[in-house]
Amino acid sequence: MTEPEFEDCNEVLEHLYAFHDNELSEAEADHIRAHLMACEPCLDSFEVEEALRALIRKCCVSEAVASVELRMRVQTTIIDTVVITEQE
Repeated sequence: MTEPEFEDCNEVLEHLYAFHDNELSEAEADHIRAHLMACEPCLDSFEVEEALRALIRKCCVSEAVASVELRMRVQTTIIDTVVITEQE
């Protein structure tokens, strides 16, 4: 198996999404891990992306479901807003 060749930081950064999503071969992932350990700017980019993904997961994954009453109030407000907008 040949070692992946990432010539510079730009190439490593281009593969960060695939790295985060576990879409790289083991050799490619190992190469990126080694690069991140040796390159502080790339590690910073990786950590920012990782923090953003964690925040999105935290904000978008919720077990709470809006109550029927809340859903009805929102739907009524939307309907009223559309009617008011159309009357102008």
